[in-house]
Amino acid sequence: MEPHPLYQKILREHHLFAALSESQLSQLLEDSQLLNLEKGGYVFRQGDVCNSFGFIISGSIKVYRLTPDGQEKVFDVIGERNTFAEAMAFMGTGNYVATAQAVLPTQLLMLSNATYTRLLRDNTETAMALLAALSVRMHQRLNEIEILSLKNATHRVIRYILSQALKACSRCDTQSFELPMAKRLVAGHLSIQPETFSRIIHHLSDQGIIRVEGRLICILDSARLENYE
Repeated sequence: MEPHPLYQKILREHHLFAALSESQLSQLLEDSQLLNLEKGGYVFRQGDVCNSFGFIISGSIKVYRLTPDGQEKVFDVIGERNTFAEAMAFMGTGNYVATAQAVLPTQLLMLSNATYTRLLRDNTETAMALLAALSVRMHQRLNEIEILSLKNATHRVIRYILSQALKACSRCDTQSFELPMAKRLVAGHLSIQPETFSRIIHHLSDQGIIRVEGRLICILDSARLENYE
């Protein structure tokens, strides 16, 4: 693919690519593929040959596996300006171990595993900068894992609401935010049933702690929400 200044700019904002030089970014983009998917379109399926990882320019991708009884187990839902399947570039996995599917109309770059790992092998400073960035990222992910290890589903939902509100407040002065994905996908992300998620949301709404309008959630009493027992 012909390198484009816009793609170079947005890639550089991500921790996996921040340490790459202009020429290294150009090499990576030259060996990449631009995909435009409709809602429901597949990036790859479990078992497909693994030779690239994704960077989402716009839209959203869910990564999941099917259980033996045919149910989806959603591992993650990844939004714009984020990567997915990058771990397999380092693991040398021959095949994808999960399925990636567009939740919304999505544009993404599929980046070559071979090219990316070669760039790191050829430049020690770049590799060390990446390790530093990944260390910071690991601590951020530990906070997300904490959400899933809380003592009950209600606290998982509350922590998720608070974390999403915090992200929204970093962009504008508001206590309202829109769920980044369908409610059933949020429930899957939190390892609870969709019915449980809906029941908790309705209960918090009935208590006057939040207001719900479709996927829009407005926190009415942040103190009660933060100290909810």
